[in-house]
Order: sequence, then C-alpha cells, then structure tokens
Amino acid sequence: MAYDIFISYRRKDAGSGVAGELQAKFENLGYKVFLDVDEIGSGQFPDQIKHAIEECKDFLLVLAPGTLDRCVEEEDWVRREIILAQDLNKNIIGVGLPGFVMPDAEALPMPLRTLPMRQVFLWTHEYRAASFAKIEENLLSTELRKKKKRRIRLALIPVVLALIIALIFVLTKKPSSDIVEEKETIETANHESQLFENHVQKALALTQALPDTNEFRKNFLQMVSDKELFVKLMEGITECDSALMLKKQYGDRINDTYEVESKRKALLGLRRGYYNAIMEDIEVLLDEDGAVFARQDLEIAKLLEFPEEKQRLDSIEAIIENSLRE
Repeated sequence: MAYDIFISYRRKDAGSGVAGELQAKFENLGYKVFLDVDEIGSGQFPDQIKHAIEECKDFLLVLAPGTLDRCVEEEDWVRREIILAQDLNKNIIGVGLPGFVMPDAEALPMPLRTLPMRQVFLWTHEYRAASFAKIEENLLSTELRKKKKRRIRLALIPVVLALIIALIFVLTKKPSSDIVEEKETIETANHESQLFENHVQKALALTQALPDTNEFRKNFLQMVSDKELFVKLMEGITECDSALMLKKQYGDRINDTYEVESKRKALLGLRRGYYNAIMEDIEVLLDEDGAVFARQDLEIAKLLEFPEEKQRLDSIEAIIENSLRE
C-alpha cells in the first residue's frame, strides 16, 4: 500500500495524541496515512520506516515542546526520519503544539538546520478545525486530488458543448448554413464565458480560505510563516485581473454573476492590510535587534509586490544586512 502521508512524532510527549487525531481525520477523508503505532509489523523497524517515507508524498512533523531536544543524538528516530524526508525532497509540514518554539538554525544539528525555513502550522484545541484545513490545503496529496478532479471536469467540457449544439439542431431544424453560423456563434460565446469562468473559479479557490486582516494580526506569527498564503493571494488577484480583461473585451457576452471587480477590491484591501501588519512587525523587530526574523518578514513583504514601496524595502534590507554582519 502506497502512503499519501507519513506522520512523525515523539511517542512520549504531547504530540502523540495529536498524531493520532491527525491520522483519524485524514483517513476519514480517504488518505493513506502511516503512523508507526498502527503500521509497524514484524519486519525490520528501520526498513519499514524507510519504505513508508519513500512512498509518501507528504511528511507531517508533530512538534511539541522538547520534541527536537533529542535530535542531537545521531541515532534518534525523529532525527533520522526528518533527514530521510529531506534527502528525498518530501513536502515537510510542521504541526506546532502550544508552547513549541522553533529553535534558531544555529541551535540545531547541522542536518536539521533547514527546519526553521519549513512551514509550521499552530495546532490548538480552539482552532484545530482551521489548522487542519490549512494543513490539508498545503499537502501535495490534496493538490494531486484536485488536479485529477480538474482533468475530469475539463474533459467533460467538449461533451457538454457537443450536446448543446445537437439539441439546438434538433429543436430548430434550420437550414444547414444557418446551423453552421449559429454553431460558430455558440461555440465562441461559450469559449469566452468558459475562459472567464475558469479565471474566476481559480481566483475563488485560491483565496476562499484567506484570513481577514484582524485574524491575520491576531495569529500573526502563524500566518506570516505560511508563505503559500501570500502566494495564493497574489495569484488570486492576477486571476481576477484576467477575468476583468475578458469582461472588458467581450462586454455583454460575459455574464458576471460573481461581481469580480468587488472581489478584486477586497483582495487588494487584504494585501494592504497584511503588508501594513508585516511592516509594523519589522519595525518592532529592528528596535529589538531581531534582524533574523525581520529578514523573514521582509521576504514576505516583497512577495506582496508594492512597486511604490521598493525604495523603502531596499533601505530596510540594507539595515538588516548591516545588523547581521555586526
């Protein structure tokens, strides 16, 4: 059985309960999950771990306070699982429990020093539904499922168009020249509408789970570590722009039931809200000699692409680099 997800955790800390809960939730949705309590059989323990990580697409690392402390030992199983997942370029996602703080890269063993750059989603009792949704959204396994569904939907489009044309022919029984002309008109209109629909649906899929500015500020440390959140926001704005270009070009042929202009304005408002919060955090970090974390915030600020802010961002980057060299 090929696994979609491998869950790595330390059995004797608070992460064991969360690991079991994650396994149950994902298996209920149809994912194949490896959790060593259930999956280790009579074979060699190292071989079964190795094969499970090789097969999986996603590697979930449950991080409770103290989980990484024993990773200084070369034979530690959690350390060995992480290193193997890194070597195999698996999609590594951290699940941070309350109280867990990611150590600085310099405090970790050399093979694990890329961990602070990985995505870590906060898992709390109050917000675990939202946390689970965010984790699932960032799985490669989930993306593969979505692509399969999209391929099926796209494959049905020509069939639907053919049925529409055949139905028109049967109902109207017009002369062949009229039918050809009407067919071409219908195909053109459907093509333009479908392009518009595709852009809008992609924009909605990318941005439907984005937090508002208040939620972003409230959960800032978790949100700002999720680079994918900002990538999706910018891609969503681009898809709205593409839809609006079609609407401008084809006018009444496009039936805009989505109010795309309004949705685009809302996304631009989110972008500005996120950016302002990030810049405020950078100023605080620079005042507190937190140049390393300020640099991480700065990378996200650049992702939000405000051309008029380039000079300001370049100036802050120079201050951060000077601070790190001192």
